[in-house]
Amino acid sequence: MAAKFVLIGGGSYGWTHRLVTDIACLRTLHGMHIVLHDINPDTLAITLPLCRKISAALGANLKIESTTDLDAALQGADFVGLTITTAGQEGNRLDHLIPMDYGIFQTVGDTVGPGGWSRALRNIPVVVDIVRRVEQIAPNAWFMNYSNPMTVLTRALLRTSAVKSVGLCHELQGFLLHAATWLGVDWEKDMRVRVAGINHLIWILGLDVRGLNGLELLRQREMSPDAFEPVGELGPPEELLEAGGVNPHHAIKFDFLRRLGIMTGAGDGHTAEFFSHYLRDEASIRRWGFDPTNKAHTFSHTSDYDKRKAVAEDLLSGRQELWLKHSHEHASRIIAALVGAEPGLLTPVNLANTGQIENLPRGAVVETLASVDQLGIHPLCVGPLPAAPAAWTMRHVLVQEMIVEAGLTGNRDLAVQALSCDPLVPDPDTAQKIADDVFEQFRDWLPQFHGKWTP
Repeated sequence: MAAKFVLIGGGSYGWTHRLVTDIACLRTLHGMHIVLHDINPDTLAITLPLCRKISAALGANLKIESTTDLDAALQGADFVGLTITTAGQEGNRLDHLIPMDYGIFQTVGDTVGPGGWSRALRNIPVVVDIVRRVEQIAPNAWFMNYSNPMTVLTRALLRTSAVKSVGLCHELQGFLLHAATWLGVDWEKDMRVRVAGINHLIWILGLDVRGLNGLELLRQREMSPDAFEPVGELGPPEELLEAGGVNPHHAIKFDFLRRLGIMTGAGDGHTAEFFSHYLRDEASIRRWGFDPTNKAHTFSHTSDYDKRKAVAEDLLSGRQELWLKHSHEHASRIIAALVGAEPGLLTPVNLANTGQIENLPRGAVVETLASVDQLGIHPLCVGPLPAAPAAWTMRHVLVQEMIVEAGLTGNRDLAVQALSCDPLVPDPDTAQKIADDVFEQFRDWLPQFHGKWTP
């Protein structure tokens, strides 16, 4: 019997057709049953026929359905994907604008900083309620979380449910695609990487490129770009071009490489928010390649949402050609490996720390590579992080643990304390003011703080 995959947030104009294309590209998953679930039937009216069109174009014979009924969708599910957030575009906008009233600039605002804190607190009740339904209806399913803040939500899932939950992110693949472009090699065949950290603050501890020290090669390229000779002669990978092209902004990655001999793997927009100095003032913001005049990250703008909708409509109508190749996302390959349809693979995952990173707390959710096969997902042990990365990362691990506890229990004082410990927040008084505004603006999305929700 074909496996069943339920995508919660299946009306997403950005995620849904990409994930379905990846499934359709794997012959071993042809005939799979896919259910797109969303609370908005209008978005499903576009994503459902688009996904069916993709399946037909690739001859995948996927059985694709849609529904707004979560319980109906989950019946018989083997895999459940989560690509949602709460409070819509207005919530994203406020996550940026409220902190800006207090002089705090954010580049993404979905993981750490006041924006990540706000998003976590309002997403936790929704995500926990969803996993409770999975636990009741499809207890043996794998729950694959793509929603941000990845670490906090995955930790909440693992704390409240026995469902097999894992957090997935593509930032490491994005780094490898760019490194392959710089070095002229194949990002999957020619490179081996050793990583450890937390989501959006992953540390590239080692990089092997055809037997050479890839981090040293990248350092040489950064120091003398005109004199540097690439290892190979390949151009940018197709997956990178399809995902938007070569990003020119990697100053923060190379700042760490110069100072520590290791790099961060996530995009600079994500990495900057984990530290105070990159976004301290307008001069710092400009120095590191960001625009202090932006009122919110591009993903928060209604115009960007409209643009993604227009692309989906153009793909459906035929005004834009379908991209019928596998992306750099690994969800489909993880599914194929877990059902035994494809050989095992190595991929980055977010799971509870059972010893993968020696000097971070047990139980906290960390990001490392894992091997995936029919027996499950097996995170690889990395050992300890170097001292400075460990100290920086530990600060956020402790804050994230506080956010999870506050989000599950409705402890407002603890929530404010967590915000006051974030590097972007200058002092406890500012934390209190931001918290007061957030609790007022998002009152209906924060039921745990008003005695209206418990896990």
